[in-house]
Amino acid sequence: MRALACTLLCALLAALAVGCGSEADAPSGTTISGPGLQESQPPWRPEYAHLKTRLRQRHVPPAGTEKFHIHALLHVYVDGLLSPVPKDVGINHVKGIEASLHTHDRTGIIHMEASHPHRFTLGDFFAVWGVKLGPAQVGGLTGLGGDRLHFFLNGKPLRDPAAHVLRDDDSIVIGYGPADSFPHAPSTELLKQLKSKDGTALSCSATPGAKRKKSCLAPQ
Repeated sequence: MRALACTLLCALLAALAVGCGSEADAPSGTTISGPGLQESQPPWRPEYAHLKTRLRQRHVPPAGTEKFHIHALLHVYVDGLLSPVPKDVGINHVKGIEASLHTHDRTGIIHMEASHPHRFTLGDFFAVWGVKLGPAQVGGLTGLGGDRLHFFLNGKPLRDPAAHVLRDDDSIVIGYGPADSFPHAPSTELLKQLKSKDGTALSCSATPGAKRKKSCLAPQ
C-alpha cells in the first residue's frame, strides 16, 4: 500500500512538472546571440561597447545615402505600461558609430537606411540595441503566452519575432503580462506624420518627391 502511494505521488509530481513547462516545451525559433546582449529587466539602454562586433556578426550594412530608407514602429509594454524604446539606438558619435538600423528619439520609430535594399530583421534591431531576443525572451522577460510574453505584427500574433523581416510601416508590439493589458495595434499616426510634408523629420522621410538634402544620420 505504501509503495502504491509513493508511485502515485511520484506520478503526480511528474505531471505537475510537465504542466509547469520545461526547456523541451519552449517554442522553436530564432534567438539572437552576440557579446553585450542584455538579459536584464527593462528599461534597456543602448549597448555600445560591443556594438561594432554585433554589427559585423549580423552583417548589418553600413549607413547609406537613403537610396533605401524605410521605417517601422515598435512598442514594448510591461504589465500594461509602455516601456519606451530609447533614442540613439545604433548611434554614438563619440564612439564613431552610425548604424544603418537606428532610432532618433523615444517614439519607437525604427529607421532603416542603406545604400541598397536590405532585409533587416527585428532580430537585427535588437542586436543593434543590445537586448537579447528569442521566441520566448526579451532581455530578462521570459515565457510565452498567458501572463508572460506576447508578440504582435500589425495587430496579429507574430511567431518567431527575431526572424521577422521588417517592412515599411510595420507596427510591432511586444507585451509582457495578460494579453488584454496592452494594445495589440496602437496608433501608427507617428509614421504618417514622419512621411507628411509637415513632418518634423522630413529629411528622414521616404515620401516620394520629398526633398532630402541630408542623410537621416547627418547633424541637422
